[in-house]
Order: sequence, then C-alpha cells, then structure tokens
Amino acid sequence: MKKLLILLFALSIGVIAGCGTTSNQGAEEQAPAEETAPAEEQVMESETTESEVEDVATVADEHDHGVMPEEPGEGTMCSMCDMIVYHKDHEMGKFTGQVVTADGEYLYTDDVGCLLNQVRVLEEKQEQPLAAWVRDYNTLEWIPADQAIPVRASIETPMKMGFALFGTEEAANKYVTENPMVAPVLSTMDDVDKIALERRKAKMAKMQESQQKMEQQQSNMEGNMEGEMSH
Repeated sequence: MKKLLILLFALSIGVIAGCGTTSNQGAEEQAPAEETAPAEEQVMESETTESEVEDVATVADEHDHGVMPEEPGEGTMCSMCDMIVYHKDHEMGKFTGQVVTADGEYLYTDDVGCLLNQVRVLEEKQEQPLAAWVRDYNTLEWIPADQAIPVRASIETPMKMGFALFGTEEAANKYVTENPMVAPVLSTMDDVDKIALERRKAKMAKMQESQQKMEQQQSNMEGNMEGEMSH
C-alpha cells in the first residue's frame, strides 16, 4: 500500500512538471511572433512610403521642365511679326509675352495674339513648347499664359488686340468694375486664341495673294522680254 501511494505521488509530480514545461515553451514560442509582427508591418509601411515619394517625384519631374521666365534683351524683336518687344518699364511692356521652345530657346512676342500664334506654329511643327508666359496687367509679373484671365477693352496694345491679362479673376473683375470708360468685358483665352487664329489666316492669305501677284508680274516681264527679242 505504501509503495502504491509513493508511485502515485511520483506520477502526479511528473504530470505537474510536464504541464509547467509545456506552458513555458508555448509562451516562449509565441513571444517572438508577437515581437516580429510589428517589425514586419513597419518595414512594409516604410517601403510603401518610399514608393509613394518616388511616384510624386516622378510626376513632378514630368510637369516641371525646369524653365523660368526671363526678361527680353535690348533690341529683341517679336518672333511672329518682327515688331519691337517692349520692356517691363515701357507703357507697352505689360503686353509682352514669351515662349520657351522644346530645345530651350526663348521666343518673345509683343502682344498676346502673337504669343498664341507662336505656340500654334510650334505645335504644327510637332514641337511642343515647354512653357509660355504673359505679364499681369497690374503687377507686370510673369504668369502662365494658360492661366491668365483676359479682359477685352478699348485700350491700345502693340498689335491692336485690345486685351489686358490678369493673374486672378478677382483682379480682372476689379478692373472691369473700376474702368467703365474703356468698356471692359471679361473674356477667355479660348476667345483670344480664336481672334489670333483669324488674324493669322488673314495674314497668310494676304501673303499668298502678294506672292501670286509677284509671280504674275515676273511672268509678264519675262513674256515682254521674249516678245521684244523675237522682233
């Protein structure tokens, strides 16, 4: 009987010891998993953030050509009409514009109509310009041409376009309100571009007509010379 009790007591101690060992091993096995999970999440978050930053940088590079507006030099002529390009301190300087070609060349214009036609000519040649700017009528600062707010009014401009350009709608509306004597009307760059295109077509038609007249005169002169020689 004593031997049986001793045997049962020994077995119970062994079971208790075994349970304690299993429990500790489980805790030790779970602990690394709990500590590892947050670290993996941090690595994934870090990789995502770096990827997003690279994407943003790529987009910025695609839209930022690294060009800035520059002031025209002395004696600069309009790239479209060969008229003088006025400087910032001249009364007509507020209508000056500029275009940067695909190869980085700066082309200056004396009025917004010439500017838009210069852009058109480049695009027709499959040469997308890098940037185009016009002056703000009030501040004389350069503003992107496609963001300008035009106001058509009875004002003198180098090519008789009659458009003042503003950097904000607020400034444009204020000009319209405060200058009724020049009959100002808020417009759009699309409207300005249509007028510029019409003028270009008219100019090209006139040049073609002049060329035909010159060719006809030359032909008549050659015919007269042949007639005189035949006599």
